[in-house]
Amino acid sequence: MLKNHIKYALRNLWKNKTLSLLNLIGLSIGVSSVLTLLFSVYAYYTADETIPDRENIFYLKTQLKDGNSYREVPYPLLEKVINTSPEVLAGTHLHGWGNIWLEYGEKEFQNRTDYADPGFFDVFGLPLKYGNQETALKDKYSIVLTHKVSQQIFGNENPVGKTLIGADTLNLKVTGVFEPISPYSSFRLGVVLPNTLLKDNPTFISQTGWTNSFSPVYFKLRQDTDLATVKQRIGQLVEENYTDPTTIAEMKVMPYAEMRTDIIPVVDTIIGGSIAASIFVLLIILVNLLNLNTSTMFRRTKDIAVRKVLGSSKKSIIIQFCVENGILVFVAIIISSVLFLLVNLPRLNDTFGPEFGRISFDIFKDYPVVLAIFVIGFLATLMVGIFPTLRFIKIPVSLAIKGKINQMKSNFLLRNSFIILQFTIAILFISIAVILNHQIDFMKNADLGFERNNILVGNIDLDYKDIDAAKSKFNALLNELESNPYVKSVSTSEAIPSDYYFNYTNYYDAAKDKDVRIRRSYADDSYFKTLEVPMVMGRHFDRNIDGSGERSVIINEAAMKAFGWTSIEGRRLKYKYDDDAGYPIVGVVKDFHYQDMQNAVEPLVHIYRDKNALTAHRFLSVSVIEGQEKQIESIISAAFNTIDTRRAYEQSRLTDKVSAQYQLIEGILQSVNITAMLTIFISCLGMFGLISFMAKRRVKEIGVRKVLGAGVTKIVVLLSKEYIILVGIAALIAFPITWYVMNLWLDTFAYSIAIQWWMFALAGLIALIITSFTLGLQAVKSAMANPVKSLRME
Repeated sequence: MLKNHIKYALRNLWKNKTLSLLNLIGLSIGVSSVLTLLFSVYAYYTADETIPDRENIFYLKTQLKDGNSYREVPYPLLEKVINTSPEVLAGTHLHGWGNIWLEYGEKEFQNRTDYADPGFFDVFGLPLKYGNQETALKDKYSIVLTHKVSQQIFGNENPVGKTLIGADTLNLKVTGVFEPISPYSSFRLGVVLPNTLLKDNPTFISQTGWTNSFSPVYFKLRQDTDLATVKQRIGQLVEENYTDPTTIAEMKVMPYAEMRTDIIPVVDTIIGGSIAASIFVLLIILVNLLNLNTSTMFRRTKDIAVRKVLGSSKKSIIIQFCVENGILVFVAIIISSVLFLLVNLPRLNDTFGPEFGRISFDIFKDYPVVLAIFVIGFLATLMVGIFPTLRFIKIPVSLAIKGKINQMKSNFLLRNSFIILQFTIAILFISIAVILNHQIDFMKNADLGFERNNILVGNIDLDYKDIDAAKSKFNALLNELESNPYVKSVSTSEAIPSDYYFNYTNYYDAAKDKDVRIRRSYADDSYFKTLEVPMVMGRHFDRNIDGSGERSVIINEAAMKAFGWTSIEGRRLKYKYDDDAGYPIVGVVKDFHYQDMQNAVEPLVHIYRDKNALTAHRFLSVSVIEGQEKQIESIISAAFNTIDTRRAYEQSRLTDKVSAQYQLIEGILQSVNITAMLTIFISCLGMFGLISFMAKRRVKEIGVRKVLGAGVTKIVVLLSKEYIILVGIAALIAFPITWYVMNLWLDTFAYSIAIQWWMFALAGLIALIITSFTLGLQAVKSAMANPVKSLRME
């Protein structure tokens, strides 16, 4: 029986090959998109599944009274929490302290380096491919590698027990290798070293008091612990031990599950958008199938009637149509899987890989996604196979056998509702894409308060092997650049716009009894001149004045406003509980956007440091006369090629650095653009099929109208106007939804565009043009048909 159903289904699919092809194309593209979206969501939510009892893992988040927050706390706090809270089973610090250089044989490499306590594995329990969790971090000179780093150094062999040379002098014994960690995990590890290794570091020891917050802490609580009690106890520790607890509004105890969102807030938008987009695309696919299936049913009423006369049951007829749709869905899933692996997944990695890491698909590990797609396909097959069939089975045989189905009341309301739903979703995505495009254009082209054109930026944090020789050659390069007629200005600095450290310090004004948290960086005397940042008060740094004695500082307008000052005369930046006179403020620069425009301009201070401080500064910035960039780049590259470094010198344009800040949001835009194109494309495929069907049903009517003098234009309008009206209704529904959703989203930006009426008009015009073109193809073809042939039919 099934064999006959399959044979008959294949015959009918071939007979209606145009509609079958439309269905297959729409299904394949739609399912591949849903598969990609589902896989990214699945990879995100299962990324940390290897961590046992993660619902009992928490971290601390410092909430300041000024509204700022951060995940770092003073180093001694964790020990106090463990000693005073019996609910805490284990705890660990996890922080950086410079990425260590490692050597093995002739290989030399550097990876992200984190330092953790021996309790790390008691908290997280990350599985080890090689090694023992209980002893992996107990020895002072032990090192644990990620699977990726282990492969990079040792290939597939077990490296436990082997020795790596760290920072030229340390003999580090490999004690463990992690199982592969998902790129979507909260963990971005390279190598992990024990904190005990830092106990001999004077700089580290000086930072481990109660005045500095540099280390995130994590701890595991007993099941069913009262969080309010733990939080209250931690609050008491803050009051008793912090140097100035008055600046702390709250010490939050945060679930570990929220950390990824805390680190990258936009991840919620990406995941929520992926879920919504997958649902919308599924809806459009189903609506498309239902509409096209319904249209083919009108042509197969005689077939159904004959089968009923010959004794076929309703069940048999329904199974027949389910088999036909099942074959289409199954073939579409196969094609979509190929599209997913060869096109969509690489594109997904290109878009979000730089921010989240590259992911791969493993059918044995990611089989739930495959099962989900097949379950969705099975349910879709039942839905589009059963519902239209049930309606046409009810047609009396006497009417169906004669083909008099026009006497039946057609359910135009349901069909039209489906079309409106399809195009509402499509126009919604087009509108979002239009608004998002303009927001990104606004951020990338806005006046940032500094000159970004014709400025070369090089990374000079290269870990020099011979620092004295490097300094000598670097100073020679600086002299050469400063004397070059094509160079306007040369600067070295710790940071550049788009790449400032998250270094914050609280400074105190005794006169106003006010603490202000200010972002801190270092720069030479040419930094603001090179970037052409206007000075609104005071003077620039001066090597002759500021190069000896006290370290001078320059603040921005936001810092001045935060203190409530109107003048900097006699002002200094100092710590609250420090007897030191503090840093003299010599100037105020106009606020400039040193981070992306999603964030407001925060209080900022630059501390003077000499231009020749090669090992302290990270960037070399050179302002060049337009058109001479390549020549100056060659001079700089040639100079660094003669310096012996562990890292290769890299340079780029400041404009590229600034634009790169929006790589993630441009990835979101790219996804929205693709989804918009998919939704409108699939919707138009369905509409193309419907108008093809309607044209065939009305072929005699069209013939009569042409004989009576109707032109091609009138026939095209006759066939198309109903659908154009439906698209217009869809636009009226989509526009208010878009306005509401996008206003909520734009409110999360410190600087954003105002949504204008023309943005909706543009989105509607795009949808109208695409729809009209699709309808016109078939409508014109039908309108130009020979009326003599049309009237001879049947």
